[in-house]
Amino acid sequence: MISPASPPFQDVFDRERKEARASRPADAAAARTQTVRMYGRLADQQGEVIAKGGVELACQRGCSYCCHLRVEIRPHDAFVLARHVETKFGAEQRARAIARIEANLARIEPLTPDEHVRAGIPCALLEDGVCSVYEARPATCRKYYSVSVEICRNAFNDTSAPLAGEIEHEQVRMAGNAVALGYAKGLDDAGYDAALYELHFALHSALTHPKAEKRYRKGKRAFL
Repeated sequence: MISPASPPFQDVFDRERKEARASRPADAAAARTQTVRMYGRLADQQGEVIAKGGVELACQRGCSYCCHLRVEIRPHDAFVLARHVETKFGAEQRARAIARIEANLARIEPLTPDEHVRAGIPCALLEDGVCSVYEARPATCRKYYSVSVEICRNAFNDTSAPLAGEIEHEQVRMAGNAVALGYAKGLDDAGYDAALYELHFALHSALTHPKAEKRYRKGKRAFL
């Protein structure tokens, strides 16, 4: 994990790292709450940059081009996401989601990460083109904002072509990274697994292997 280079964002990174390193949540629920609070700080940090810079964002509800890319998340994200699926989805919606997750895992299994990026596989958590877990979405998704629907659409239609322009606002990207990466580094310093895992694999493991969160809490690798 590399800290942001800009001094103001470096301060944010350092603060997040220090606080996450020092924090020792009493139980799994407290750890999830700590992560959700980090999501709030991430939104505030990016929101400040967006407001001060008058940044015009292109993202809108129902636009899901980026939801067809390979997404990697950390264990603390996966446990928040799994809890949302377990408690906010009804039985039928949960069963549909798990079926889509397992179908995606079967498609992803023979692919290299680069092949996965180019495969255009829709996230299993999309329903009718909308994120079904938006309130609990992981930091990787939260900190991404596009400034051009056209560039997103072109990248979606031709995954092998180079981007023909800027797709993100650099300061907004760095603001999100300062919070998310600082928090992750602090957890890593504290002995928790902060590795990146493919989203479907991590979520499926968190949903179907109760011992995953216990392993994580003991400082062991969360997903095997």
